[in-house]
Amino acid sequence: MTTLTLTTITMPAADLGEENMQPDIKNIDYIHAGYKCTDKITEQEKAHFGKGMIKTILPYTILDNYNRDRKMRDFPAVILENDYLKATFLPTLGGRLWSLYDKRLKRELLYVNSVFQPANLGIRNAWFSGGVEFNVGIKGHNPLTCDPLFVETAESETGEPILRLYEYERIRDVVYSVEAYLPSDKGVLYLRDTIENTSTREKYTYWWSNIAVKETSDTRIIVPADEAFLCFYNEGNYLLDKTSIPMRDGVDYSYVKNSKCAQDFFYKIPENRNKWIAAVEADGKGIIQFSQSKMIGRKLFVWGQGAGGRHWAEFLSNPGESYVEIQAGLAYTQLEHPIIKAGECMQWIEGYFAADCNPEDVRGSWQVAQSAIEEQINKYVPIDFIDAKMAEIFPKKLINRKIIQYGSGWGYIEAQKRKLLGQPRLSKIYDFPSDSVTEKEKPWLGLLLNGRFEQPQTDTPPKSYMACSDFIPFAQKAADNWYGALQLGILYYANHMVAQAKEAMEKSLALQPTAWSLRNLAMIAMNEENDISAAVKYILRAIELNNTDRGLVINCAQVLTAANKYEKWLEIYEKLPEKLKNDGRILFYCAMAHLRMGDAQSAAEIITPDFVMCDVKEGEVSISNLWFEIYHKLTGEDKYPLPFSLDFRMDQ
Repeated sequence: MTTLTLTTITMPAADLGEENMQPDIKNIDYIHAGYKCTDKITEQEKAHFGKGMIKTILPYTILDNYNRDRKMRDFPAVILENDYLKATFLPTLGGRLWSLYDKRLKRELLYVNSVFQPANLGIRNAWFSGGVEFNVGIKGHNPLTCDPLFVETAESETGEPILRLYEYERIRDVVYSVEAYLPSDKGVLYLRDTIENTSTREKYTYWWSNIAVKETSDTRIIVPADEAFLCFYNEGNYLLDKTSIPMRDGVDYSYVKNSKCAQDFFYKIPENRNKWIAAVEADGKGIIQFSQSKMIGRKLFVWGQGAGGRHWAEFLSNPGESYVEIQAGLAYTQLEHPIIKAGECMQWIEGYFAADCNPEDVRGSWQVAQSAIEEQINKYVPIDFIDAKMAEIFPKKLINRKIIQYGSGWGYIEAQKRKLLGQPRLSKIYDFPSDSVTEKEKPWLGLLLNGRFEQPQTDTPPKSYMACSDFIPFAQKAADNWYGALQLGILYYANHMVAQAKEAMEKSLALQPTAWSLRNLAMIAMNEENDISAAVKYILRAIELNNTDRGLVINCAQVLTAANKYEKWLEIYEKLPEKLKNDGRILFYCAMAHLRMGDAQSAAEIITPDFVMCDVKEGEVSISNLWFEIYHKLTGEDKYPLPFSLDFRMDQ
């Protein structure tokens, strides 16, 4: 009999920290990264590349105030378990499937990180490695990957438990869910993924199930494909090529050890082939993920064998740990966003189970290895009828539904707005109770019900933001004080109305000078208008009003160093609180300032092998570049040896 158990797991964990409440005004360069294609990629293949990309992560905030000080911490967990498998989910961390343990083989099928360590790899910055992450809506990792989801338990009519994880995703304005089902007599975990667009307009969408598996010198990735798009990571952009697989230039890249640098393989599974991917070891054991045909995409991501890739894997965990990601999605590549129609409920099923193959087969020719995996799938689902048979897996009727954990209150706010405006119901499947509303969402509920914002203290930044254009008329009527005008400005900006956003921020400033309106005007000047002198003027006024907000201080450093105002930045640094003076990102800008002013020695005293910048970004090479520049000044060498601890390069 399958059981569902509520428990906790304990592990060393860094502090995620408070949200950075400075809104994204082109501050997240990840979402603006470009791409290039080689001439191997046809016009037809790249027809949908780049469509559906976003210009800001608003209404979400940035999560960049985490640290690397790990302490033992309990995390709520939900376990689905039968005689074959034990699946552990973390509902307060994006609903991640953290562990999948096969009892017969006495083997963990996923990479289970030994720690919780956020790092700058996600669309909102903070992301952590391990398990299976469910990415929805937008290119990049799920904006809710570090947030609690709604958790609902239910049962089939025969009493088998179902776990349902769901939330309202605010950028695409959709409800998404993952339902987990572990039949009592099967060694397969089935997940039913749903994206629900009940609005009256079509929109872009996205889904990738991101599966981390332990990397060894023998790990082989097997897929039913003979070619792939190959993506290389360059600073600020991606390069897409096309290659045959598994062989490229005489090297078998199905063995992950053969990738020298970080790269993605987006496999082109033919339309008439079943959709699956497997990671297996020399003993023939590993994990297989398969799905209905709607999930057409499969991908491999490797950190590669270079020093930067090795360092990244350890930076996210502990020395000696390493993993690769096998993924499954709704498109061939992650540069594409499929269309979800108005009123459409997009749904598909995927399965996870242990590979237990003949070792000689999975180490054999590409065709023999592919056949070995399909034989494994055929034990559970007839290989020629996967779509139809998987559609029959989930119980048709669920009973005893019960919400046992709340996600955010944004679903309730959206549902109330729709009710007020006579729009379709937010979800036909899930509920968003009124008592899920917290202090973050209350200002917007007050705006809907009372037509007003309650003004906070001027030294306190807003608790949240809104991007839905339906709220603009409400906010316009409430913009007669500094806070209402500021929130209206953010709403305008989120809807790409930059001139109106600037005007609203100027109104907020005129009504009551605050660091927040000044900062936003500085970001508009620098990032939208390319007016660095105006940005300097605004940011200096902002920092006079508040020099304790980390996000604001970093923005100040960015503006002043971009304007070559190095001496002024160092003057401001000296007056910062001690905690901020010891922050790695802030110290980085100090080292840059010293170097640009001709003092390479002072810069070298900051950028030592022990220097740590917690929020160094995936693909960012600022530390290594600064190191080389410092030591070129001090020694005359162009490539003075870079310490492993400072190497985050992904392209070599």
